[in-house]
Amino acid sequence: MKRYESTLICLLLCLCMNAQEFEPKEYNGMLYQELASHVIDKEDAAMVIYLHGRHASGDDNRKQLSQAGVQAIARYLKKNHVSAYFLVPQCPEDREWDGRDGKAVYTDSVEDLITLYMKTKYIDVSRIYICGASMGACGVWKLLKDNPKLFTAAIIASGQAQRAYPSDYTGIPLYVTVGSEERSYEALKWFSSEIEKAGGMVQFDVLLGQRHRDACDNAFTSKRLKWLFSQEKGLK
Repeated sequence: MKRYESTLICLLLCLCMNAQEFEPKEYNGMLYQELASHVIDKEDAAMVIYLHGRHASGDDNRKQLSQAGVQAIARYLKKNHVSAYFLVPQCPEDREWDGRDGKAVYTDSVEDLITLYMKTKYIDVSRIYICGASMGACGVWKLLKDNPKLFTAAIIASGQAQRAYPSDYTGIPLYVTVGSEERSYEALKWFSSEIEKAGGMVQFDVLLGQRHRDACDNAFTSKRLKWLFSQEKGLK
């Protein structure tokens, strides 16, 4: 019981901290949170999108902030004074980011949100990054396939692509992670190697001894985020 109470308190503190930095927003029915990190008026900023896992789905526009990846990215942006719009949309419970399991696709709404920011904000189009874990990682695969020239780089944690080929991902640097105890380990290892064989650029890390939840939580280290934000179009 004490361990549960301690975990709950930590979660509430994280949500309170994030609530002070993030601003809840809505666009065309999509709920999302925005963190404007070190943004200077009329100067181009990077854009970062994070797609959450299934258990953060809903309509409260808050649960997605509890994701470890969201917290890690927010800390990195703040600590390293990265000028960026960090967007964290929430997927409704009756949808899936990539439309698997018979539910409706929700990445189209993410594309609309990105287009909105590119039209209304000062965005550096050479620095548009996307990240996701679990169900969110599946959504990242779909967005990369559907928009092969939009994104600069991606971190994909513990989620598989569907109805896709390795050759679909040869135009963008990828960092793929998976726990050694996950069911998707062999499939992600194989798919990542096939992308490399097709001419793609993939960093692949196995998180030893970790099951799905821990692997998702521990994917977004400072080292991997430093790699992500060091990528720029034109430098590859």
